[in-house]
Amino acid sequence: MTEQVHVLSIGSVEGGWSPGSARWRDGITKLTRKVAAARQGVVSPLNVNVVFHVPGNILTPDFDGVRTGHFSNKQAWLIVQVALHEQPPDDVDVDLMVRLQAAIDEATQWAQKRRIADNLPQLRALVRSL
Repeated sequence: MTEQVHVLSIGSVEGGWSPGSARWRDGITKLTRKVAAARQGVVSPLNVNVVFHVPGNILTPDFDGVRTGHFSNKQAWLIVQVALHEQPPDDVDVDLMVRLQAAIDEATQWAQKRRIADNLPQLRALVRSL
């Protein structure tokens, strides 16, 4: 069975328990629901899956910030990984939105370098609408 690819999707990798992991998880769940509701009918030359890496007692991200991951040419689907800090900020929702925008910026740069798209206005508009 083939996984359905959405123009924008949210995922997470949790490294186990940490004092802030539940707050990150709650924020990511809310953001996932917002994105799922807002993406209907949106089309883009590049589909993006943003994966938040939540540090925990078993595993912590081995990078800082945002980076690109796997790309599926067949589905025009790029994974963008976002490292989170162990201690979430006071306003997790705002922080996740800032990081989501950074992930879209990273995807845009990646698409421009590979001449897939000059810009990703559909994704930028989607994120602004959240």
